[in-house]
Amino acid sequence: MDSSMSQKLTLVYASLLGAGGLMGYMKRGSKMSLVAGGGSAALFYYVYTELPANPVLASSIGIVGSAALTGMMGSRYLRTRKVMPAGVVSMVSLVMAGAYLHGLVRST
Repeated sequence: MDSSMSQKLTLVYASLLGAGGLMGYMKRGSKMSLVAGGGSAALFYYVYTELPANPVLASSIGIVGSAALTGMMGSRYLRTRKVMPAGVVSMVSLVMAGAYLHGLVRST
């Protein structure tokens, strides 16, 4: 199966979120990091699998999920001023929200 660039980016994004949640758990014992990272990774893996067959649905879910992460991690960054992980996740999520929006516009 030949993956599109959108799929590849989504798979990388899902992997980074999952790895970040696992690292938060291993480093600080944060169960919330594990649940949030794992849940986000699962959501974006679903987006990855749906992109070829149903790009409008997948892009819509991607926009909502990445916008939510942008808001949550962006506010956490503003509160703590910690670049890792809050600043990085908020910026990557903002870029991904734009990418999903672009994909949605192209699909309709």
